[in-house]
Amino acid sequence: MGVRHALLRVEAAWWMSRTFLSNLATWAALIGWIAADPQLLGWPRMIALVVAVVALNGAMFVVNDILDADGDAVTAPYLPLPSGLLTLRQAWLAAGAGVLVAAVGLVLAARTTGRLLTGAVLLLAGIVLSAAYSKVKDYGIWGSLTVALPQSVPAAVAWVVAGGGPVGEALLVLTYLLLASVSNNVLAALRDVEKDPAAGNRTLAVRIGAPGAFRVAALAGFAALVPVAVLAVARPGWWGLGFAAAGAVIHLLCYSRLLRNFAEPGRDRVQRLADQRLWKLGEYVKHSSVVAVFHPVAGLVCGAVLYACLRGGYRVYRARLVSGAIRRSLAGPVPVAPHD
Repeated sequence: MGVRHALLRVEAAWWMSRTFLSNLATWAALIGWIAADPQLLGWPRMIALVVAVVALNGAMFVVNDILDADGDAVTAPYLPLPSGLLTLRQAWLAAGAGVLVAAVGLVLAARTTGRLLTGAVLLLAGIVLSAAYSKVKDYGIWGSLTVALPQSVPAAVAWVVAGGGPVGEALLVLTYLLLASVSNNVLAALRDVEKDPAAGNRTLAVRIGAPGAFRVAALAGFAALVPVAVLAVARPGWWGLGFAAAGAVIHLLCYSRLLRNFAEPGRDRVQRLADQRLWKLGEYVKHSSVVAVFHPVAGLVCGAVLYACLRGGYRVYRARLVSGAIRRSLAGPVPVAPHD
């Protein structure tokens, strides 16, 4: 029984890290690496770096949950801390484990001491910026701009660790990631727009309303296609334009429906996540477009694998954590938010 309970708490820590939601950071690492190594000659080291980035991003999710535990008790009471699945000490241990895995992955990915130190400094800067986001996320668009920086850091780390490449291409990649990160952050806040005021959160969606915030997210998402187009023409990498066009079409097809849904009051987190499913597919196709500029097959494979991880991760996450399966296995009551 002791071992079983321990494994269930390890699983709770795993879901607390939201590894399946680390895909934007994963995309950044993949895009940054392939910008420096278009032929993927160092793909084993790239995988080591991706593992490092995912682990570190998971640790940041855990730390964010620790800092936001009071607010999560209102907006997401099923999370491991407010539901009692994990203690504060266990959560900190989970974060520490993620940092340790990240350190090992970075060492394996970097060939030289200089690259290792530069990558470590950049990741440390990303951690500091992530902590800063916790302090400014209630300042509307400024919070989204702040979080875009650490979410783009993995691309810079990957580019440096892989050996670098044309600076102009790297800047275009970073511009894309910054705009995509702003769009992603605004959309993420829309999930809790109904509950955030009760938790004292003042996100952009709370300040200007869900429809207005969605327009901002869509604008940033469409603007992100500009550096992709420039990059595709400059290299040239025409396959990237095809991927980008497909992503744009998907977003255009669901834009009006999503705008209506966000204007509808009373939709809960689960409904809003379901509303965004097609939009999220369009996002992944656009991320694939940046990879496809350098390596079309890699763009297709990365898009398919990471989207499958996202959808499968959400499905199991809802069953095991949101619906309380882990808590039931531990034979305790399940605090569930209304309609979640």
